[in-house]
Amino acid sequence: MQTLIHFFKSLIQACPYTLMGKHCKDVLKGKSKQQSTPKLKSIKQGMKMGRNIALVGVFCPFLWISVLSGASTDFIILNVIHSGIIVCLGLVVIGVNYLILYMYTRTLK
Repeated sequence: MQTLIHFFKSLIQACPYTLMGKHCKDVLKGKSKQQSTPKLKSIKQGMKMGRNIALVGVFCPFLWISVLSGASTDFIILNVIHSGIIVCLGLVVIGVNYLILYMYTRTLK
């Protein structure tokens, strides 16, 4: 039961509306966000770049045109493999930047 409660709390905390509400509450109270160092900003930019690479793989126009136009199964599989490689590349970029961020924050403590 406790794990179920913890799961629902984590879901609520991850909700964009909850995050927006917390941000609005902090702005109204006058709390300022912590200033990021240039190193942190570059790491976060790298994570965003990885996310964007993965999204390009998911929404690859060649894949979706071949699926929607009724191309042969072999051609669709070729495009799925290509898009999967691009998605994996994006996930690797995210993972590497996450590890760098983890190591950087551990050195700050």
